[in-house]
Amino acid sequence: MKIKIIITGVIFFWMLPFSQTAQAANLSEHYHDITENDLQNSIIMSPESSMAFVNGNMVSTVQPIVKDGRTLVPLRFISEGFGAKVDFNAKNNTIAIKNSDKTITLKIGNKAIDVNGQSIQMDVAASLHHNSTYIPLRYIGEAFDKKVVYLKNENAQPYRLIIIRDEKEAELENLKLVRICEWLFQGKSIVYSDRFMAVIQEKGQLFYSNYFSDFEPFVYEEFVEDKNIIKLGDIWIKTDIGNFYMDYAYNTTREFILYYVDGQSISRVAVEKAPIKAVKPYENNVYYLTRYESGIVNAHETSNLKSATRTNGQWVTDYLGKPGFYYGFDTIGNSYNWKINNNGIYIFGYNRFGHLSSDDRKKTFGNYRVDVKGHNHEVLHP
Repeated sequence: MKIKIIITGVIFFWMLPFSQTAQAANLSEHYHDITENDLQNSIIMSPESSMAFVNGNMVSTVQPIVKDGRTLVPLRFISEGFGAKVDFNAKNNTIAIKNSDKTITLKIGNKAIDVNGQSIQMDVAASLHHNSTYIPLRYIGEAFDKKVVYLKNENAQPYRLIIIRDEKEAELENLKLVRICEWLFQGKSIVYSDRFMAVIQEKGQLFYSNYFSDFEPFVYEEFVEDKNIIKLGDIWIKTDIGNFYMDYAYNTTREFILYYVDGQSISRVAVEKAPIKAVKPYENNVYYLTRYESGIVNAHETSNLKSATRTNGQWVTDYLGKPGFYYGFDTIGNSYNWKINNNGIYIFGYNRFGHLSSDDRKKTFGNYRVDVKGHNHEVLHP
């Protein structure tokens, strides 16, 4: 998706109200592991951009200034971003800021800032820049009881970002959302991103990254099994309804992620603790098997046969068959063909987990018809 940014050509003495500057872009549309609620009461800015994010929405602003080692931010922009009303008295150059529980007053050229009757000395006086009043970042953040995070240029953080948020809310600075903000500030076209993977578009081509730094082409590549190589991720699966891509979060959660890729439309189908080994679509659902190569937590409460249904753009998964059963593979890892029709899923399986003796477990070996919904099956050939 390309983001259209409108930059105002003339900036008046005070910024226009946010209702006039807000753009369609919202961070929650680009980063799929965060919600609009997580972004409430937050402002993200950069000294390198005339854009900002207020409550996740991209808006135009005058950008922060770094002067003599101090970061200065536009006072009205920050105040109105947190819902406060700002009044400027031109006769004596004083500013009054009010919201539900705060009254903040200060004067241009003066280091004092008064918060609910308490006077605080800033290290730099309030001043005019670009026809807007600026004060040090730290003091306006503290005046609104906010957490202020300033991420400076580093090898892993090449873009300077300012994050102002509620103390007890989501720690935005610790999410890969930070890199998403950088790309949006830089004008990159983000097609999809979550905590595992990001996909961008450049010159009509898609590129992906698991590390949110170096990108590689994101195109279908036929998977050819090699007995000498175990490949857990970066696997494409072609089906009748389109392509699926399986990622492996080796450097973070060690989880397996299944994506549905339809051109430039990408959606996350499932996140699993065990490798995804087979994917079959049928009608409006997707069915897949995981393989318990090294065990799985609470396996007696679920199965390795799953279904995924897409509703309003979101995939919802559930296990099928009976808890504790293991479908599609035998005890030494051999795989079996399986098919789906209106009557159910026809597949080999056995009760792998639970308090069964070896002999009793062998008695459960057989072909089963598994209901396409719910947690039931019936044995066909014991």
